Formats: sequence, structure tokens, C-alpha cells
Amino acid sequence: MTKIQKYLESCVRQGVFPGASWVIGNSDAILEKGSTGLLGNGLGPVREDTLYDLASLTKIFTALALMKQFEEGLLRLEDAVEYFLPSYKNWPLGGVTLYALMTHTAPIPKGTHLYRYAKSRSDLLEAIRTGPVRSDSPAWVVYSCEAFILLGEIVSTIDATGLDEAIRRRVLEPLGMKDTCFNPPASLMERIAPTEDCPLRGRLIRGEVHDENAGVMGGVSGNAGLFSSAPDMTRLGVAMLASLENGTFLHKASAELMTRNHTQGKGENRGLGWMIAGPGSPAGDLLSPAGFGHTGFTGTSLWIDPERKFYALLLSNRIYPKRDNPGIFRTRHIFHNLAVLEYGESNQEK
Repeated sequence: MTKIQKYLESCVRQGVFPGASWVIGNSDAILEKGSTGLLGNGLGPVREDTLYDLASLTKIFTALALMKQFEEGLLRLEDAVEYFLPSYKNWPLGGVTLYALMTHTAPIPKGTHLYRYAKSRSDLLEAIRTGPVRSDSPAWVVYSCEAFILLGEIVSTIDATGLDEAIRRRVLEPLGMKDTCFNPPASLMERIAPTEDCPLRGRLIRGEVHDENAGVMGGVSGNAGLFSSAPDMTRLGVAMLASLENGTFLHKASAELMTRNHTQGKGENRGLGWMIAGPGSPAGDLLSPAGFGHTGFTGTSLWIDPERKFYALLLSNRIYPKRDNPGIFRTRHIFHNLAVLEYGESNQEK
């Protein structure tokens, strides 16, 4: 039994999550993979192909679809929202750039919880368009789902199709991610890990997006909504490492631009869509400063370190049956530390 497996099994016993899948790998091979625990009370064991609600890891797929559009010359990062969405002209967010949205430096307030009063997709989008903006330090990083809901609408507008189709065509199909989808069909239900016994919706959430804003959006949103499995997500880890090495999925210059720290000294380290490793990030203590990744509220994460030449994936449903369970935050740090100690190439004999 590896140190990582032993640790994650202890997390199941401690109630950090009912179960989890994990993979550590590099551009050439999977170095370790496994699953532990149950989908939930009275449900079967977690398997390699268990589907998890990715939550905010969806933002990375939105960002990647936009970068593929960028590579076709369909946009530039300094383009403003109103260029693609004319209804935003003369509204506060109309002049905000794609760059600001991607780096979470747009003047969008934190924690607006639009789902509390927006009861339809059109209501929610209108609330973003007409909502208040921050006036204090507009370049400061303030993480918001609204920024990526808006980016999702822009991706969809540029491709003149639904966001789900744009992400499928631009990201999922090229990477061979056949399990990954919005609004998974009922035929996949037995493979899906449930999330929260949701007080807002009055039922256990399984097979539908947990994120409330994405729920109002019909389950297809730039901020959340994708479900995926460990084998599928490893394809993304490999693709980002390979893009930075030789420009396979993204052009090398695009991959470098996307994973650079654009917000040094602005509160959090952010790339274009990606978090950047550093003090206070979920990456732990040992990832190099070049490390980048993202997390999902449901208990998911993917971190990639091009200097240590590996990725670390952890999928769990830590909000089952209730979200007031903070153990994942410590677990992520230790998981990534163990991954570096075991598999980080800079610690191996050359």
C-alpha cells in the first residue's frame, strides 16, 4: 500500500469524504492510481470510472475553450465584454476585458449568490449584466463565479452554439474525454457519486449539478456543471504538461501564457483560469512556483507541476451529505505533499 493510499483511506475513516479516486502521472505514464471508500451511505464502492461533479474545475474547460478560440484569431484578451455581448454596452461590465474575467480581477463583488433571487437562466444573466460592481481596487483578485458564467456566454456566442457543444468540440473531443459531460444521462446514474442533501432543493443531489447558480442556468454554465471520471481527467493533466513541453493540445506559447502568474501582489496568484501555486493555495508546500491547478467545491482538484513534471488528481464528494465539512482543505495539502515526495521528478535520481 502506498503512502497516498494509506493516507486517503484514513481520510475516509475520519469522514473527510465517503470515498475518492486519485491519479498521479506524467506526460508518459500513470505513476499511481486508485480509489477508496463508498459513493455514499448504502451505495457501492468508488471505482476507477466513478463520475464526480467537478464543480469549479469546470472553469478550466471554459478557459480552455476560450484559448482555443484565441488560437484561431477569434478574440484577443483585451477585447471587452460588449464587443461580443452588445447588450452590455453602457453597463458597468461592458468595458471589462476577457483578461480581467480570466484572472478574476474584474470588478465583480464577491458572494452575490444570484440563485437566491434569479429563478431562470435569463434572470441570472440579467442580474449579472445589471448588477453592482466593485469600486475599490478593481485590479485586486476577487474570485467570482459570475466572471466565468459571463465567459461561458462569450464562448457560446463566438461559436454560435451552446456552451456544452463548444466545450465538447474544442476540448473534450480533441482530448478523448468521453466520460466528461454536462447533465449526465440517467443511464450513468449508478456511476455518479452523490453530493449534498441540499436544503435549498429539498433532496439529495445526484447526477445534477450541485452549484446553485449553474443549476439555475440549466446545468450548463461557464462556472460549474461538468461531471468527469479519473481516467478522463488524467487526459487533461497529460495535455497541459505536453502543451508546455511541445505544444500538442495548446500551442506552447498559449499554454505558457495561460499558466503564468498574472496577479503577483494582487491578493492571490492567478493565471488565465488557473490558480498558481504559492503560499495560501491548495497546492501544498512542495509544488514549484510554476505549479498550477484548480479546485472544485465538491471536493475535486487537479494540480500540475511542469518543473517537477507531474500532475496530481483527486476526485471526491466531500460535501456528502452536508457541505459543512472542511477536512478537504487540509487533505489537499497533504495529498500534494505526498505526491511530490513520491513522484516529483526533481526528487528522483536522473
